[in-house]
Amino acid sequence: MKKTYLFLNTSFFFWFLTLIGWFFSYLSITLFSFVLSVLFLIVYFNQKKVSKMFTKRQNKPTPTSTPPSISNEPEVTAKIEEQITLSTPTISEEKSNTVISRDVIFEGNITSNEQVHIYGKVIGNITGKDNTVKVMLNGQVTGNITCKELVVNGRIEGECLSDTICIENNGEIHGTIHYSSLSIKKGGVLSGHAQIKNPPHQSEKVTILKDKLKQDAIIPNESVNNASL
Repeated sequence: MKKTYLFLNTSFFFWFLTLIGWFFSYLSITLFSFVLSVLFLIVYFNQKKVSKMFTKRQNKPTPTSTPPSISNEPEVTAKIEEQITLSTPTISEEKSNTVISRDVIFEGNITSNEQVHIYGKVIGNITGKDNTVKVMLNGQVTGNITCKELVVNGRIEGECLSDTICIENNGEIHGTIHYSSLSIKKGGVLSGHAQIKNPPHQSEKVTILKDKLKQDAIIPNESVNNASL
């Protein structure tokens, strides 16, 4: 039984008690029953109004979203393809490099015909005779390095053999270096021995000096002979 009909039936019940009280001349019962009957009847009509209003709100049509037309699909596809084309990176024709990334620890020897860039840590020897090896900031190498050009902005512990060695502001080399050209910037550290590659032997220097002295001695004798003639 619905709640609204419960109020209506209760109103009828008290109305029936009112009639009985009036019939038997019970004035107090008659008045009390009459008041309750009217009260429950009012509550019944109020509940009925509220239920009608609620039903109307529920029956309101909800707006439906129309799906996009099929004719727009080619345009969307074309835009997506254009975005993919724009975002695709072009392959550079520059010489590729061997890179040890940050947070990477490489154990073993590296032999490369390309440039070698060290951002992480290498435990082993690096060989790139005709190429450049760069130990970048925070990069570390524990081992020997053989290359044509060496740029150090990290830390090296070992022997370095290179035509050109450049120690940057944050660079450190702890060990022996063999070089033809060396530059150390302010803040750079070299701890160890430094030797120039292939220095001329002392005997060669002495031989060259003797030959030069002989030539200087021959020239004055020739001039004296010419004067006597």
